[in-house]
Formats: sequence, C-alpha cells, structure tokens
Amino acid sequence: METKIFSLSKMTICILYVVTGGKAFNIFQRVSYTPCSSRLQLEFDGDEQENESGYIDEKRRFITKTPILITTSMIANAGKPLYAFAAEPVTAGEADGIGARLARKLRKKAPKVLRSKLNQDFAVLLMRSSYNALDKIDCVAMDQFQRDFFLIRQAEYQPYVNQLGPGIVQQGMLTDPNYFDFISFAQYTTISREINKNPPLVFEEQQSENVGEDQPQRFVSTLIKRDPLLTNEMLSKQHSKLVGTDIIDKLDEIFGGTPSEIPSVPIGTLDSKATLASLTQLKNLFLLNGFAFDGNVSITKVGPVEAEYCISLKNPATLWSGTALQQSRADPLNCFILKAATELVSRSGFVVSSSSVKYEENTEITYIRIK
Repeated sequence: METKIFSLSKMTICILYVVTGGKAFNIFQRVSYTPCSSRLQLEFDGDEQENESGYIDEKRRFITKTPILITTSMIANAGKPLYAFAAEPVTAGEADGIGARLARKLRKKAPKVLRSKLNQDFAVLLMRSSYNALDKIDCVAMDQFQRDFFLIRQAEYQPYVNQLGPGIVQQGMLTDPNYFDFISFAQYTTISREINKNPPLVFEEQQSENVGEDQPQRFVSTLIKRDPLLTNEMLSKQHSKLVGTDIIDKLDEIFGGTPSEIPSVPIGTLDSKATLASLTQLKNLFLLNGFAFDGNVSITKVGPVEAEYCISLKNPATLWSGTALQQSRADPLNCFILKAATELVSRSGFVVSSSSVKYEENTEITYIRIK
C-alpha cells in the first residue's frame, strides 16, 4: 500500500475545523492519502517531540494514536501546496523596489560613533529570543520567515555598508555593533511585517524530519493553528513579553547568586528606590555585555502608587536600527532594555502603565511608568 504526503485545500481545512471543533489543528502533524481505501488519513502520535534546541514543542504534541479518516469527496485540491492560508511572502520587488529604495533615502544615515564590542552570547540571546518569540506566537511559518528575512537583509545590506564605508562593518559578526545594528533592523523589519500583515490563524509550515547521517534533508508540511485567544491585536505585545522573559531568565541564570545579580523589585507597595536599584543593575548588565557605551537610570516622577523612570543608553548597539524602525512605524521595536525592564517589574506584580523610547544625540532614552 503506497502512502502519499500532500497538503489540504482551504475548503478541507474549514470542514476539518467544523467536524472536530478545531481540535484537529492542535494535534495532527501530517496528512497521508491511501489510494486503495480512497481515504484521507490524519495520523497522530501521543509522544512529545523535542526540537533541535532541546525544548519540548508542546504546541505540536499529538494526543492520540487513533487515525481520523475522512472521505476524499471532501477534498477539493489534494496535492496542492497550502499557501492560501499563509501570509503573503516577501518578494524581491518588495524588498528592493521603488518603495523600499525611497524609504532608504528618507532614513537617517548610519552613525559613525564609538561603540562597545558586544558579548557574543548576549548578542545571540537578543537575536534568538526575538526569533523564538515569533515562533511561539504562531503567526507565520518559520520557513517563510527565514526566506523573508533573507530577502530583506540581502536588499538592505549593501546600502547600509555604503553609508559607513569600506571595512567598517564586519559581516556575520554579531559582536560588531555596526553589524548587529543592521541585522537587528532586518530581523525586526521582517518580524513587524509578519505580525502586522493580518496573519492567519491556520497556516502550513515546512518542518525538517530526522534523517540518518549522509541522508538528504527532508521536510514535512505541517499545519499550525494558533491559540484563538491570541488575537492579531495581541501579537506584538506578546512577542515583546516573550523576548523580555528570555532576557531576564538568562541574566538570572548567569548572574543569580553572584554580586552582579539583579535585586528583586519588592512585592507589595511600590518602593521607588528599590525599583531604581533593580533597573540600575539591569542597565549595568546590558553595559557589561557591551550593548551600550554608557548609561544611566533615574527617577523622573513619584506618586502615591506610581513612579516613572528614565533609562538612557549612550551609543547603544541598536542606535541606527531603533531610529529606522520607529521611522518605518514598525511594531514591535527592538527596544531590548524596555522589554527586559517590563518583565522584571511584572515578576513582582507591578505593571508598566506607559512607556516610550526616543533617540537623541546618539542616546536611546526610555521612559517607563510603573504602578
């Protein structure tokens, strides 16, 4: 008996959603068609699967080994890739078209300023946490994100390098603040596009299969369904929260129990001075990892139940990209210390009621109001 792997049509997905009450999309991994039975078979496996990063990917767990059978009369376009439910991919024309070139001309030029060399692990943390957060909120196929990211950075790289001059940017070196500034811009330009282009609730993703050594890489089309409670309007905020969580978790892992650990924000009544000490140490760890040349944290306003703080970072690694992303109205932005500070205070039961980021005289200035 021969089994063929193929994607479902849009109509079939709608039928599946109605028949199973939406539960099918939470559990099935692959679709196979058995010619002799004229049936479409969705197979499940009850075991948890571990991805390449070593994390359990719960959203793709299979909860039963019992196959679901649906007659092929329900299939309108068997064998065709399911791109009707995917966000529109970036094209070369979009990445380097007239609109993109005009946007480049209107941007502020990349600054030629003295900046610290980034710690490799910290730079990877910022990039990887941003990627992983996008994967977790399930708004785009990650194989499509990789293609879109490639086209955008390919189109943007040479114009950026030309502004700074030959030999200034060390391509591929995340420790180089000039390169990190560029690659973070490309990453968040892509992330913002994927989040804000009316992303689908259900889409197809190409996932690699485990194969033996010396075997060609194989990919399986997998249907992904986002948690319906996570609406499109919530995606940007949730992405920023996940990035902030990863940053604080890693800093706690490295510096917890040492003289450099971040002091906890006291639970209960807002203690403005204790909170200042926590945010100051967070800033210090960003400086220690080479994210900025210098920095400062101060209290700007204090009320009965609320306080406002200002975090300034001199010549940060995202000096140009932060400005450029704001100019293009990207959302979310790559304001990493704001994401981390928001998560830090939230762990003591406080919320950030308002925040803002601006760039003046090669300084990133973040205002954060806590209550």
